[in-house]
Amino acid sequence: MSTRQLFNVLTLCSGTVSLVSAATLLSANPALAIVNGSFETGDFNPWATIGDTSIETAEFGSGPTDGDFQALLTTGVGSVPVSDIETFLGLTAGSLATIPNLPNVDTPTEGSAIQQTFTAYAGDILTFDWNFLTNEFTSSLNPEDFNGLPFVNPEVFNDFSFVSISQMVDGLADTNSPLFIESLTPFFEETGFQSFSYTFETSGTFSLGFGVLDEDDDIVDSGLLIDNVQLTPVPEPASILGLLALGALGTGAAFKKKTA
Repeated sequence: MSTRQLFNVLTLCSGTVSLVSAATLLSANPALAIVNGSFETGDFNPWATIGDTSIETAEFGSGPTDGDFQALLTTGVGSVPVSDIETFLGLTAGSLATIPNLPNVDTPTEGSAIQQTFTAYAGDILTFDWNFLTNEFTSSLNPEDFNGLPFVNPEVFNDFSFVSISQMVDGLADTNSPLFIESLTPFFEETGFQSFSYTFETSGTFSLGFGVLDEDDDIVDSGLLIDNVQLTPVPEPASILGLLALGALGTGAAFKKKTA
């Protein structure tokens, strides 16, 4: 075998190994670990749901932030007890009454949630858009202005929304949020869409949940819009392929220089 033939064989082998390595890395770190994250199928499949949930369009009055559809969860008719939601999301009993970044949450009563199980790897980044809506009195209103009016209870019930990632629960907003603005939706006020980001420190299978809950009462409704749920692999597959390609070229160039 001539030197040129040997070089061609080694280059071909190097390229094959690179492609196999790339395929292995890509299959181990899928780019689409969250399915139907923008609800563009027009339904919740494969999300599991509990309580009062629906798919909404721009006609709802706020959003979507990605595509034509978004998920709405409310504490309205069809809501279920908080204990059912904790079981549904695989949370320890009482978890939704002791959320660290929502210290004013006291006694959640009922609400709704959605959930999806997925695989993530250390360094992957979970992102989504959310908007908390409510008919409760909020930090932007003065309950004293409504004293004496019939059928108006100015007491502030601290309804809230949250995300759960397996056993971790993080509050998104409650009625004490400073973000509230007047809403064009069926709700009086909304926070407007906000973005959430979480970086996984370990690899594994995780349960992603979103929920909204009434606190103390079960009369005045609140809601949560969710859209654009994504899991971004790190490093990106394109970067992996580029590094492998450069490695293959480098190997070939080094061999050619040595045999020249």
